[in-house]
Amino acid sequence: MTQIEIDKRPRLQKLQSMFKIKAIMQTANKAMEETLDGKDLNIAELNRLICAAAMVITEEINIKREYKLETPRSETPPWVRRIQESINDIRKELSALLEIKRDNRKTQNIKRTRLLKKYNIEKKENLDQVTEVRKQKVSARMQRLSRYRKRQNQYYQNKLFKTDGKKFCNCLRQTHSNVKNAPDKEEAENFWREVYRKGVQINGEEHWIKNHYQQNPSMEWSPVCEKDVAEAPRTTLNWKVPGRDQITNFWLKQLTATHKQIAAVFNKLIEEDQIPEWLTAGVTFFIPKKREY
Repeated sequence: MTQIEIDKRPRLQKLQSMFKIKAIMQTANKAMEETLDGKDLNIAELNRLICAAAMVITEEINIKREYKLETPRSETPPWVRRIQESINDIRKELSALLEIKRDNRKTQNIKRTRLLKKYNIEKKENLDQVTEVRKQKVSARMQRLSRYRKRQNQYYQNKLFKTDGKKFCNCLRQTHSNVKNAPDKEEAENFWREVYRKGVQINGEEHWIKNHYQQNPSMEWSPVCEKDVAEAPRTTLNWKVPGRDQITNFWLKQLTATHKQIAAVFNKLIEEDQIPEWLTAGVTFFIPKKREY
């Protein structure tokens, strides 16, 4: 594949997580093992290889049309739809039973006969009992739906508290950005460009820094291993916005054949203390905040 500059790489498409994708990943990992066998690549060469593998796999899936790329999903969870459908079915029967109770002839004879036979209704007392049971079932399912939604919200808040405490607090406050007279794009970029250009100066003569060095003269360092590389992206989101190299966490998780080489490359970077600029560069997104923040 022709080498493409990092800043000119195309954005890789998001793939739907499907079981059959594992077969393609297994084939890709075998090919990667053969390619990396006996080679000593630097961080740039390894990054190009991972990007090339991701692009080839994405193109292969698009050509075969075996897997769909991003199918629209309903925002309502399946368990909510099931309970709501059950409630709607019971309400339909309840409505028909109430019409029968009122002796309304608008209800079709076939429907009347089916309901009377289904619930073995022979007397008006039985009809009242069946109607009351239907009402209680609707109430019970509504309470279950409310209880499940409350529990789902608790699970979401617990997870959010562990991963992003600031977002969790904002979620509890229900704060929304409402900025008036926001700066334009050029003004904001110039402001933050000046902030980023200034180098960080540390006063090494502070007494607390000297005390810290005396108490901790050296830090034990252990080399990065293949297990560390596999566990690092495990808790991250698959399709989170990538860096300049356009490689998302999904490909770092799935291309396991590169983990050993990634560990070796990072150990070499730490020992030589020579980190390329593109590896530490990032993208800044401007998010409006309220004045008190």
